[in-house]
Amino acid sequence: MSLKELRRRISSVKSTQKITSAMKMVASAKLRRLQERLNFGAEYLQRLKLIGNHLGEIHQDLEILSPWLSNEGKQNLIIIFGAERGLCGSFHTNFLRYANQVIDEQQSAQLVVFGQKAKESLKGRYKQNPLLDICTTPSMPAFLDLAKAVEPLKKSKEIGKIYILGSAFKNILKQEMYFKPFSLVEHKLPQRAFDTTIFEPSPDVFLPHFCSQYLSASFHQAWLESLTGEMASRMTAMDNATRNATDMIHDLSLEYNRTRQAHITTELNEIIAGSEGAK
Repeated sequence: MSLKELRRRISSVKSTQKITSAMKMVASAKLRRLQERLNFGAEYLQRLKLIGNHLGEIHQDLEILSPWLSNEGKQNLIIIFGAERGLCGSFHTNFLRYANQVIDEQQSAQLVVFGQKAKESLKGRYKQNPLLDICTTPSMPAFLDLAKAVEPLKKSKEIGKIYILGSAFKNILKQEMYFKPFSLVEHKLPQRAFDTTIFEPSPDVFLPHFCSQYLSASFHQAWLESLTGEMASRMTAMDNATRNATDMIHDLSLEYNRTRQAHITTELNEIIAGSEGAK
């Protein structure tokens, strides 16, 4: 490789290094904000789960609760939360492999996919789903619209079980894929725990709003988990890319110096040989 090519290569790698370093800093800042939102959302969802368990234990005979306590339906519904963008290491590849495996096992389930990168990869599997018309950019209003669209399908038994497929954020280096059913009442608690519980307004007035709110909050938290994991993977990937660029610049600089030294030595030998020939 000539000196000119080596200089061009070093300059190109340095430019890439600046980009990856900047992307790492941006991802790091976004990750901190997402972790704060994730913690607040987890606390909010935990309170909603507690209310759902209260209502389910005391008022299981309410008609509005019966569709949510039943798993009967023509098809299951899978809400998928995948990657929004690329450049996040193996996050998207691993998730896509896991998602395809789950979808194959479920066979005829309806799919709703959030995450632009995931949509592009799975578009052949969910393009006939009418629920996609209401799903735009992931946001709380979009999740609330989806929850309200799911409710009548659940009541008419067009939809049986509702599953959430996503990635749980454990720490910066670890994200775990999961596939779990949504349940309004997650576990049974002793009846005596609710003997003094008072609901205002009454459960039959409160429940229609609560069910959609609980479902949309579950979707929102799953999306935050996935987005946080994606951002952590992007930060790690950009950090690795920056380190690799530093190593590459070091190696190219050594090669450049060796090549330059070899050229200088060759030119000196030619000058010496020429001067001796002129004697």
